[in-house]
Amino acid sequence: MMHHGLNQAGKHLGVVGLGGLGHGTVKFSNAFGMKVTVISTSPSKRQEAIEHLGADEFLVSSDPEKMMKAATGTMDGLIDTVSAWHSITPLLALLKPMGQMVVLGVPNKPLEVPVYAIVPGGKGVVGNCVGSVGDCQNMLEFEGKYGIGAKVELIKMDYINTALEWFEKNDVRYRFVSLTSPAVVSARPPSFSEF
Repeated sequence: MMHHGLNQAGKHLGVVGLGGLGHGTVKFSNAFGMKVTVISTSPSKRQEAIEHLGADEFLVSSDPEKMMKAATGTMDGLIDTVSAWHSITPLLALLKPMGQMVVLGVPNKPLEVPVYAIVPGGKGVVGNCVGSVGDCQNMLEFEGKYGIGAKVELIKMDYINTALEWFEKNDVRYRFVSLTSPAVVSARPPSFSEF
């Protein structure tokens, strides 16, 4: 967010995907004082996004026409955390002129970027990698200052295959963490811990 100027109070950020990276991005955006809109294929995540994570708005990407009516040209940036293939053309329409889409997810087939979706508004699509040791230290200090933590679902080691099945069904809220302790029990609906 900092490398791409998407950390300034008052800016409008769209967060695509409300998984491990997505929920963290919402928390960081709130700490920066930004307006945050979560964009998800799962309407069931609306309440969690708004009431528990503090998003200002929620859009369902599986209804691109409604999404475009609600938010075309309103966002300064997008952080795309989705690892499954998806069309980014409707997402690019949400950006203001000169807006940036930062791609963090790594789908198993190439994303398509039509020229007509980026040239007229001078929009950009960029990737991002892990920061330097100094960047990571600054991030951890920022997390400590603002009480930002990740929500995780604790599972027993022998639930790994089941957890992978849940992951494939997009049924992860937000990160699975496996511990070898016999006291850790996975339950559905999941109970969350925050670290």
